[in-house]
Amino acid sequence: MSDTGSETARRHGTSTPGRRLMFAVMVLSLLCLFISPFFVDVIDRNGPVAKDGVLSYAGWGPLDRPVEMEGGWSLTWRGGAGGPPPNQKVTVEVPGRWSNTAPQLPPVGAVSYHLQIRDLPAGRYILHFPAVFAATEIAVDGEVVSRRGRAGLDKATTSYLVRSQEVFLIADGRPIDLRIDQSTFLHRDNGLEAPPLIGLAEPMQNWITLDWIRSLLLLSALLLLACYGGVVFLFRRNDRASLYLALGSVLLAPMIGAFSHDNLIMVALPQLSFLQMLTLQYITGGVAVALVLAYTRALFPKESLGPLFWVVIGLHGLFVAAYAGFAMMGDTFAMSRVSGMALWVRIASFLYMIAVVGFAAVRRRDGAPVFLLGAVVVVATAIYSDLVTNAVIVGVLNGLDLLPLGILVMLFSHLVVLAERWSISMGVAEQRSDDLAQLLDVNSSITAEIRLEALLTRIVEAVSRFIGADRATLFLYDAKTDELWSIAAEGVGGQQIRFPSDGGLAGACFTAGEAINIADAYADPRFNRQVDVATGYRTTSVLTIPVKARDGRKLGVMQALNAKTGKGFTDSDIARMNALSAQAAIAIDNAKLFAEVASERNYNESILRSMSAGVVTLDPEAKVAKLNDTACRILGVTREMLEGADARTALAVSNPWFIPEFEAVAASGQPKLLLEAEITTAQGDKVSANMNIVPLMADDAAAGVLVLIDDITDSKRMQGAMRRFMTQKVVDQVMGRGDELLFGAAVPASVLFADIRSFTSLAERLAAREVVEMLNEIFTELFEAVAGHEGVLDKFMGDGLMAVYGAPLPTGQDPLHAVDSAVQMIRMIGVLNVGRPERGLPNLRLGIGITSGEVIAGTIGSPKRMDYTVIGDSVNLAARLQSATKTYGVDIIIDEATAGHVKDIHILRELDTIRVRGREQPVTIFQVLADAAACPGLEAYRRGRAYLAARQWDAAAAAFAEAVALDPGDKSAMLMMERAHALRANPPAESWDGVWSAADAA
Repeated sequence: MSDTGSETARRHGTSTPGRRLMFAVMVLSLLCLFISPFFVDVIDRNGPVAKDGVLSYAGWGPLDRPVEMEGGWSLTWRGGAGGPPPNQKVTVEVPGRWSNTAPQLPPVGAVSYHLQIRDLPAGRYILHFPAVFAATEIAVDGEVVSRRGRAGLDKATTSYLVRSQEVFLIADGRPIDLRIDQSTFLHRDNGLEAPPLIGLAEPMQNWITLDWIRSLLLLSALLLLACYGGVVFLFRRNDRASLYLALGSVLLAPMIGAFSHDNLIMVALPQLSFLQMLTLQYITGGVAVALVLAYTRALFPKESLGPLFWVVIGLHGLFVAAYAGFAMMGDTFAMSRVSGMALWVRIASFLYMIAVVGFAAVRRRDGAPVFLLGAVVVVATAIYSDLVTNAVIVGVLNGLDLLPLGILVMLFSHLVVLAERWSISMGVAEQRSDDLAQLLDVNSSITAEIRLEALLTRIVEAVSRFIGADRATLFLYDAKTDELWSIAAEGVGGQQIRFPSDGGLAGACFTAGEAINIADAYADPRFNRQVDVATGYRTTSVLTIPVKARDGRKLGVMQALNAKTGKGFTDSDIARMNALSAQAAIAIDNAKLFAEVASERNYNESILRSMSAGVVTLDPEAKVAKLNDTACRILGVTREMLEGADARTALAVSNPWFIPEFEAVAASGQPKLLLEAEITTAQGDKVSANMNIVPLMADDAAAGVLVLIDDITDSKRMQGAMRRFMTQKVVDQVMGRGDELLFGAAVPASVLFADIRSFTSLAERLAAREVVEMLNEIFTELFEAVAGHEGVLDKFMGDGLMAVYGAPLPTGQDPLHAVDSAVQMIRMIGVLNVGRPERGLPNLRLGIGITSGEVIAGTIGSPKRMDYTVIGDSVNLAARLQSATKTYGVDIIIDEATAGHVKDIHILRELDTIRVRGREQPVTIFQVLADAAACPGLEAYRRGRAYLAARQWDAAAAAFAEAVALDPGDKSAMLMMERAHALRANPPAESWDGVWSAADAA
């Protein structure tokens, strides 16, 4: 609040907080001076003192001022719960409770106070008896002259009417016997805690009138405060402090009224019973104190200790609940006991309020000094009155009744606080209106100006004017150089300022992303004085604000130098500059976006120009919106001939079949692909092309169609065929060397065949769509394995594929690339198998055969459909080896030529020497193992192969048996064991041909 008020005062020329405090004190002093005559204390507090029930006025002269009838009164116990026998007399002190001055008397009962008044000069007198929470009857010379309630001898016969009493006395020189009967059964108080007053009729009447005026002044001030707070809240619904003050003031009225000259609650509502009166007084009082605390917290939220506040509020809530509970039970005595206990909570609440307001005053919050002044005055007057009343000190200001005056000062101080807050709020509203007008002006500039430098120059000018700075600067971040540079700066002409992004106050603000407000720049080590030296300027106060985009990107910083007030920049200046910073961020983003759009447009135009395919776009009215140079070349037209023309007439001349195709796509919203379409150019030539017609959408609405025309004649047709099976790298190399590699060449290559095991039985369990989806998933992974190792996918063959490594261009590592691809395929199948058993699906398996040797490679097919493939003995052998994986129960089989290239890199196991169909020479085949753990019987298997080569049939059989024992699933070891047993039973001839003949016969 303080910063807002100070800023408003500064901008509108109103007084500062110190001057406002002096003005408030002056107003309060004038109010006190004006009402002080009504608070003159006319009671003579040095009158005679009663002794043993006798009060003598001998030597005092006429009682032209009210005199307190205090001292030792005589008391007779009339009855009650416990206590001495009836009619027993004791002496008690007035003022005071009989239970305190006479310990043998219980606090609840019925008593009679007796006082004999002697030597009272003749005349007409008034006796004032203050309201007490008991039933009272006043008798003069044995005759009851006034009563409030019925002073019975027990609870059943006693009724209360809490009001004051005035009794007229006629003195003729004879002693006057005064008796006051009092019965207290419904309240904790007993005795005469305030002494009766006596005086001549006229001065007593004057005092009564004065006391009534005091009471009415207190109540009027309270209700005026409530009305003022309520009106403020009606006009400012977010001002809860005013609401709390209004409600608290209204609810305090019953408590103030109960302790006025007379009990105003009973005066206004005589039909209320004692229970109802006490309930109204206690509950409204408890809630009112809680509302006053809430009012204090709402005024100074940052100074209010949250946990302590809620503890005190909770205690008040408990006491209010206790009042309500005992009220429903009709137990007024318990209610009064709870009220006595609540006294300490009320004291704690008052001390908490003083502490909060004091802390707020130290921190210079608006309204806190005036609030604190009123609170201190009421506390001081309460303490002073209590000390004087109890004769602890001698009153030096006995001419005034200070406690009511202090309460009025407290109430008046709140009126001043409300008036001050209202004035500040109006000033702030006016300032915000002015700020909003300036922000709107800046915003209008943003929407009207797209040139970045001109726009930001206006914003910088607005900053210095907006917050009252001598000059302002906007630094933008240059990501390329990691520097901040001045895009708009006042006072430096055209000179540009550049420095590292973490240098100086601007760099510190940019790095931290938080505002920095420095009152003395030269006292801060982060300040870079070199800029002042370079520009000849003397910087004192500096306010630096980061400029951030809406997504949090740091764009730069905005800096204001030297507040014109000479006192530095305020929190309000920070808020204003933040608003302008946000506007600057929008301006920067808009300008950059405009530049990016322009760049993107140029970039798109460049893409269209460089595309090898023709591009034609049609708008919803079928007009040609855009076409690139390639489209112009394919169609044989110029850009000027088609752009903006109606496609239904411009294109229909040479290619009338275009129109229905375009219209069908536009109507259905579905793309359409036309393969090997024949296009007639404007010159009558024929072009073979693939056409892709795609609908254009904008904001979920049709925006026309886009046509891609891909010329597939001659070399383009060949490139299209090659791209389906080769990587772009290979295609580029082949096309760069000409056609000798494409139309037939003998090259060394490795050939890989892969087949999905048991695919037929697996497909029988799935729907057709599921079969296709499964194949697509598997082939996607297998293709990645081929392409990732510089292979060429030759073809898909149902549930298998063929790949070539080294054709058309050998790499020197083609056998290794083929085996690496095969290993990756097996591992990919393992990944795909994860979770299949849980879904009730069998695991997938691959069989792969690889050979290496010379193949014939070239493009084969018709002019419209050509494929690049390889043929030869190695191709046939690879297919046979893939089939052999089923017989030997392994995943990968390679020939001897391939094994010779990869034996030092991969783990191999020699499987067998076989003779395949169509080939006379036997072939030694090998299994590729992912690792040794994949074949526990590897060493035993190898020993068996060595024994076979040495024609040691028994040893071979034993070694293969050991391999089977180590890996019962090793099908190849089992086959070799059976072969060893067959050879032992029928030993072959010495030649290997004889070995294979005997084995085949077995």
